Order: sequence, then structure tokens, then C-alpha cells
Amino acid sequence: MSDLPTRTPPLAALRAFEAVARLGSLSRAAAELHVTKSAVSHQLRALEADLGVPLLRRGGTVRRAETTPAGSELLASVQQALTLLDSACRHVRASGRGRSRYTLNVSANPSLAALWLAPRIGRFIELHPDIGVQVYLHASQDPAWKSQDIDLAFLHVRTGGPHEAEPGDIALMTETVVPVCSPTLIPAAQRNDPRVFLQHRWLEEKHIDSPETDWRTWRPRLGLADADWQEPMVLSGLSTVVAAAAAGVGIALGRAPLIDEDLASGRLVPLMPHLRMPGSWGYVMRVHANRPMDASLPALVEFLAEEGRGFRAP
Repeated sequence: MSDLPTRTPPLAALRAFEAVARLGSLSRAAAELHVTKSAVSHQLRALEADLGVPLLRRGGTVRRAETTPAGSELLASVQQALTLLDSACRHVRASGRGRSRYTLNVSANPSLAALWLAPRIGRFIELHPDIGVQVYLHASQDPAWKSQDIDLAFLHVRTGGPHEAEPGDIALMTETVVPVCSPTLIPAAQRNDPRVFLQHRWLEEKHIDSPETDWRTWRPRLGLADADWQEPMVLSGLSTVVAAAAAGVGIALGRAPLIDEDLASGRLVPLMPHLRMPGSWGYVMRVHANRPMDASLPALVEFLAEEGRGFRAP
């Protein structure tokens, strides 16, 4: 055994192996590492030649890259080592800039970030002035884990797809849908009268696989006839819908608890609240894999889990 090489393979090759094993494809790994696919392939071949064993099964009938037994054994150690390196570099950068606070990076979709997360992050920082929080936005359920150094992501999930919770995800809250409008649009005495829906424009969020946010679902629920149908104004993102409703443009189908701050402030008021519908979607918190857990991240997770606890389905 004394003739075995004692040198450590290049860090770039180990990073390429970890990215392909985690993401399942050379193309996605190349995009994350900002190199070409051929460069990733070259790094993998060189690493396997250096170690003398195959680490990944890819191509042929294998739809995504899978680790071999040797690859699985190596992957756990590589991920731990990269996590320690990333964490050490992050702390050195912070120290070099004279930062006394530990900063957490979180990622959420625009609607959750604007309507629900931002005010709660403000309250968290008041309670923990030594912890900073940077909020990034993602679309299509795709946080930039590496490039934005994300610690914690908030993901919109739905049982049965297209996006499901994963093992280890932390339940945050479920949704309920209720019609809402500006208090200046409809007098309080008329807010339980379904006839008001015939007098105002309908606002609808462009949202996939969510029948409870579709006015086709609500028309018969409100007792309206087929002849009462009107084409809704379709807007992208709940925050845009809420802004339009608060401006008096029409009646929207709001998703609680994302609209709760607007309801509490009186910027929006509910209509026919006894007809509210459970949502198809919910939110989970997902911690960056193999993230070192100092006291800051668990404190944020615990705070937000408590904030969302009252909005979970039993």
C-alpha cells in the first residue's frame, strides 16, 4: 500500500464531481460552476483516472448521473470538506470587511418575499440585532444556492406535483383563498352579497395547478349563472394582484396568509369570507445541504416556523 499516491486531487476536479453528483447532469453542473460541459467531463475523467475507480454512472440507459459505491463514499467527504472551506472563506471575508454581524442569505419567490417575509424579517432583526439577513428572489423554484451563497430557501410546494416537498424540508404554512378588494370599492354592508361580483372587474393571478385561484371555480361557488361570466384581468404574481386590488381596480382572489398584512392594515377587506377555500399549495423551508449550523440559522428557522405555525392545515 506504500506505493499509493498521497497527493490530493485538484480542488476543481472535486468540485466538478460534487456538482454532477448533486445535480445529476454535466450540463447543470457546468452552468453552476460557470465552465463548459466539456471542461466538467475532462475534470471527471481526470479524477477517476487519478483515483483508479469509476465514481459516476452516466449515459446509456441512466437518465441522470448516479454515484457508484466508491463515488457515494467519496461524495460525503467531499461535500463536508467543501462546506468547511466555503464557511471558512465566508467568515474570513466578513472579518476582512470589519463586519461584526453574521449575515444569512435567504431566497424566496417575489410574492412571498414582498407580502409575508419582509415584515417578519424586520421583526426578527429587531430581536436579533447581531444577525443580518439578505433576501434574494428566485423564480421557477430555482434558488441560486451557490452563486448567491443561499443558507435558506422558501419553496412553494404542492402534494402530487409539479413541485413537492423533499425529505428534510421544514413545513412553514399552507394557504387559504378568499376574495378581497379595496375597502373603498365595496361598502361594508354589501361585502356578503354575491351580486357585487357582477358589478366589478375580476382580477386573477396567473398560477399553475391552482383551481382555487381561478374564477371558473368561484363562479358557481358564488351562485352566479353561466351568463354572468366575465373574462378576468390576468396578472403575474400575487404581489401585482394585491397592488391592483388595493388600488380599486377590481376584486381579487387573495392567498392567505400572504395577504394577512394587507387585511390587518385595512388596505384590503375580505368578501364572502365564509366561502374561503383551502389552497392546493403550501410553503416549506429548505436549508442548504451540509450547511454548518451555528446559532444564527436555527434562530431564523425557529422564528419563521413559529410565525407560520398558525397557518398550517391540521
